Amino acid sequence: MLFTGSYSTKEQICLKRKDIRLSKEWLDIRKDDDSVLYREVQRPRQLLYIIMIIVISGIFWWGFIQQVIYGIQFGDKPMSDIGLVIAWVLIGLMMPLLAFQVKMITEVLGDGVYIKFVPFHFEYRDFRYQSIRDYKSVSFSSLKRFGGWGISINLNGERLYNIAGSEGVELRLASGEIVIIGSKNPDELKKALDLSFIENTK
Repeated sequence: MLFTGSYSTKEQICLKRKDIRLSKEWLDIRKDDDSVLYREVQRPRQLLYIIMIIVISGIFWWGFIQQVIYGIQFGDKPMSDIGLVIAWVLIGLMMPLLAFQVKMITEVLGDGVYIKFVPFHFEYRDFRYQSIRDYKSVSFSSLKRFGGWGISINLNGERLYNIAGSEGVELRLASGEIVIIGSKNPDELKKALDLSFIENTK
């Protein structure tokens, strides 16, 4: 509601137009939000992953400080100062920055399931309902079945999107391909699929 008693007629018209424009923008935002039935953002939480990143980047920080700053050769066969600076920037700085930005976004919309693995995906990977034959909640071992976490394809051609944990939803596509989407809340993910899958595949 606008309180326009202290404004001139011209100012009141401008304010009303602005209010109408903002109302339309708010409605558009609400419409977009309503189309997202489920959204989950996951980040790596394995202790080994965090320790590995810290140790690897720490070695290059140590080498950079020892050789470039204090002038003491790092290792039995030291790199050149320029080479060490480049390695320090790439592995000591960029690698941990990227590693701690890693996240997996899963969204269920009215027309399918969307996955984005930041920073490796620039756009969402989508699985439209028309291409999905069926789906179910599953428990699995990323290490045994796929050799690890992340984005993987095993020898059977099964595809995995998983950042942590051993639960998720398995999609069986019309092409015969199996795609497993890791989730901390597989039952909630499946419920969101249930809400729109049948309606969109009639």
